[in-house]
Amino acid sequence: LIEPIKIYAPPGCLANPIFPAPTIARFCPGNQLADTVMKALAQAAPEKVSAGIGNLKVISFSGARPDDPSQYWVHMEIFEGAYGGRNGMDGMDAIDTLYANTRNNPIEDIESHLPLRVNKYELRENAAAPGQWRGGLGSVREFTYLADGGASVEGEGHKYKPWGFDGGSDGETASLQLTNAVGSTEDMYSKMSYKPAEKGSKFTAVGPAGGGYGNPLLRDPRKVLDDVLDEYITSETAEEQYGVVLVGSKSEGYTVDEGATAELRAKRGEAVNAV
Repeated sequence: LIEPIKIYAPPGCLANPIFPAPTIARFCPGNQLADTVMKALAQAAPEKVSAGIGNLKVISFSGARPDDPSQYWVHMEIFEGAYGGRNGMDGMDAIDTLYANTRNNPIEDIESHLPLRVNKYELRENAAAPGQWRGGLGSVREFTYLADGGASVEGEGHKYKPWGFDGGSDGETASLQLTNAVGSTEDMYSKMSYKPAEKGSKFTAVGPAGGGYGNPLLRDPRKVLDDVLDEYITSETAEEQYGVVLVGSKSEGYTVDEGATAELRAKRGEAVNAV
């Protein structure tokens, strides 16, 4: 399998750094490198790859203990990314991507011994990249500092969207925000040295969404319906992005209008072929 492949990594490049190049935040560039290789191999083996991944973050919260300022607490979180869609399967949601394998920290454990409150831990809504097999969703986490503290970040994925493949759409970028106790919000970079935060400040991390794989008009309408019922996407998004017409309502439930769906998809296909 690897005989046709030649690796060229000259000294000084990202994959072959020279001292004293910084290397501690190795997971994110490693993920990006693997994702780039996967995109190259997609040209030869499209059925063996996923669309673009949503990269992860390593965020370290810390501060002096409110009951004893001479002692310090540190809490490190791996903020999940998301996989792109694959041939025959949707991308995996809110997961540590590629070669790592870490668990998340339970909310109950965090709040039992750290001056942090977890306000949100949920999947992003209406952010799944359209495709015959949709991209995976990132998570949304929001923390409130119960005492003065701060955080540092090693991450990626705020600027470039995970790539879509074979007609699938690009995914969504990630973001970080810090909202102070009086409600003023500041956008933060994906790589950040220690940033102090006052008691009552909120730290919000929005994870990326992986790329879509394949033409969205070929997605099984039942899978689109499932995504609406699971509140991953809205009924309006189902029609706009997938050409799937739903009848009903959120309160009463939805069903697929198969006739209208077939007609709309046929029109969309004709419009694409005419371009």
